[in-house]
Amino acid sequence: MLLRTLDASGLEVDALGDDRWMTTLAGQWKRTVPLLLDLDERHLHVTSLLAGAPDEGHAEVYAILLHRNEKPAPVHFALDDEGDILLVGHLPIDTLDERVVDELLGAVLTISDETFNRVLRTGFAAYIEAEQSWRAAHDLPPNPVSTEG
Repeated sequence: MLLRTLDASGLEVDALGDDRWMTTLAGQWKRTVPLLLDLDERHLHVTSLLAGAPDEGHAEVYAILLHRNEKPAPVHFALDDEGDILLVGHLPIDTLDERVVDELLGAVLTISDETFNRVLRTGFAAYIEAEQSWRAAHDLPPNPVSTEG
């Protein structure tokens, strides 16, 4: 059922083992949203990388993530061992149907798009400023992450 639903959504899915798959969702602000799906005996586990570990503004970035975690959703923010920002969740297998899987994919995509630019602008401000200066020096348009989303 899971693979049928992913296929019906038009997603390309790569098998990483018998019960492990990788796919990518297309977002508006976070253009590519990687999604790891891992099935065990009782749960479907989902992991998506939002961004690497922030370079700066750590307290502000973590506040953004914790405030977003207050809203009910099938996924929530977490950090991996390197400090990278993830969206993670798990659902009992016996609750999975096409609607639940679609809602799960939609939640990952929506939450990624709603928070991505704020996290980048806060946690990578110096890098973005340097990139914008480089773009201006080369007569390129500004990166929209600095002003939108």
